[in-house]
Amino acid sequence: MAVRSMRDSGYKSTTHALAELVDNAIEADATEIELFGVSRWDDHTKRRTLKELAVLDNGDGMDATTLRRSLRYGDGTRTAGHGIGRFGLGLPNSSMSQARRVDVWSWQSGATNALHTRLAIADVDAVAAEIPEPAPRPLPAVYREAKLQRFEDSGTLVVWSELDRVEWKRASTTFKHAEALIGRIYRRFLAPESVRLHTDDHRQSDIGARRIITCVPVDVDGEQVTVREEEITQVRPNDPLYLMTATSCPEDFGSGPMFEEIEASPFHIPVVYLGCEHHIRVRASHARRHARNSDDPDATWPENLRGNDAGNTPWGKHAAQNMGISLVRAHRELEIDQSYLINYDPVERWWKIEIDFPTVLDDVFGVTNNKQGAVTFQRLAQFDWRAEVLPGESSYKDVRRRMSEDGDSRVHLLELHGQLEKTIKLLRGRVKLSARRRGRRCPVSEDEKANAKATAEIKRRIRGGHPSKTERLAEEVPVDRQDAMQVDSLTKFGLSKKDALVEIEETIRRGHHVRWILAAQESPSFFDVELLPSILQIALNVNHPVHEHLYEVMHPEVENMDEAELRERLAKSAAAFRLLLYAWGRYEDEQPDRERRIVRNTRYEWGKYAEDFFDEDEDETLLRGDDR
Repeated sequence: MAVRSMRDSGYKSTTHALAELVDNAIEADATEIELFGVSRWDDHTKRRTLKELAVLDNGDGMDATTLRRSLRYGDGTRTAGHGIGRFGLGLPNSSMSQARRVDVWSWQSGATNALHTRLAIADVDAVAAEIPEPAPRPLPAVYREAKLQRFEDSGTLVVWSELDRVEWKRASTTFKHAEALIGRIYRRFLAPESVRLHTDDHRQSDIGARRIITCVPVDVDGEQVTVREEEITQVRPNDPLYLMTATSCPEDFGSGPMFEEIEASPFHIPVVYLGCEHHIRVRASHARRHARNSDDPDATWPENLRGNDAGNTPWGKHAAQNMGISLVRAHRELEIDQSYLINYDPVERWWKIEIDFPTVLDDVFGVTNNKQGAVTFQRLAQFDWRAEVLPGESSYKDVRRRMSEDGDSRVHLLELHGQLEKTIKLLRGRVKLSARRRGRRCPVSEDEKANAKATAEIKRRIRGGHPSKTERLAEEVPVDRQDAMQVDSLTKFGLSKKDALVEIEETIRRGHHVRWILAAQESPSFFDVELLPSILQIALNVNHPVHEHLYEVMHPEVENMDEAELRERLAKSAAAFRLLLYAWGRYEDEQPDRERRIVRNTRYEWGKYAEDFFDEDEDETLLRGDDR
């Protein structure tokens, strides 16, 4: 009953179960790992069907005692809290979740001296009380013939047969799914030393030599063994931060990695647990401009993709498969967690975060026995201290103190939660900036029409004798200094110097007197006004709720939205605009009488300007530069 119940241990997929075997190989210091999918003719289905899955490695191998223990539930030899392993459940648990039988061969003095044992449901049904005593037995001929590399002095072969729970019936399909997931889980082990870690991370020795993982599909007809050489796949790293090159991500967008790391990355979050301080390491990245815009000077998009939305490119679709926060423990990914995502927004694919924590914090994060998730971290995304207040509590400190007294494991991660929320706001702002296009190939948007209308009105006011500081600066500041002022302003709001020059060039080319940018600011103001020579610059604060509930809601990427979702966004934006005016009304309400008159007059004057700026000029006339 115990063995049968453990078959339902909750592996997300066949690939996740195979990953347990790869874990064992890596912990045995294997450098070459081969995954085999063996297909044979099935008279029932009248086609070749996957009959065996196997993992072969050149690791340290096992003696008879260790080999026998490896198939006992909970009798693993790995020390809890050290390395990839967790509770000694990996080999039997993962195997029985997919197959009714697992055979293991292992050797330490040449493959011809391999020892063999097994765990099989048939033995369990026959009331076998123990794992069979390991005994010498030759390796199956199919694996001796299909192996790509020579046999080392030590190694292990694990074979699953009687496959009754695998997801796919073909080896090619199984390996297609396996490549992306295994490439991501073990990316640090697969990548060259020069790119696997941040330059200030000195844990290379923990990872060891670079691993090679190869998927090998094999057809067997009687005694005939055929390796489908054209379908052999060497697993490439799949980096969800997109800071590595030569990964499984298509790289037709241009040179270098697809993303860039934010300035503060990586940063560390201290956690005091069981009397000791440990550190959580966080890295964050976002898409580079040329990966999202084919008109960028550094973009080298194929001609048939130029002008398309980046989300529909091969690399954009690749990024969509890696949406979320990557949780890494012992240099191995547990999962991509999507708890912090705006799930309906396809733009979320363009920012990434990786959280790297030591195994001693497994219980803090709530790591599952099968190493597929962190349940406490998942709950953390929904944390709002106001919703957790109990009678007698009135502040965040009260809630946190009580959580600590109650032994609530989330309390250790509250600082991480706060930092994640700030970082995600910053990343979303950077993502909006990277989406900005340049050049005449793009269709005229409503945003561009608004800029043209505002420029036309400013020109009209200049002719009407209404001087402003931006015009005075244009006359007083030397021309060479004017560009420097604009660059300084834009870089202050988080743009790189290169992106700042692109923005300036675009403003000049279109003849605008206004510029709209998105910036991440720690300020109660929801927008900033910057007065520059001939340019009125508005910087919308993406960290302010007005951006999230009003502007952002009205500027979605709508490619994957249905009518109901669009209607919901419009309703939310209308409600947000109402709240914005209520906030202004309360501001007036709280002013003393004299100041209230000043504020009221300011509101009147702003309304007059708004009336002029909303003048219904013909859009095309304005875009031609005829501001009448």
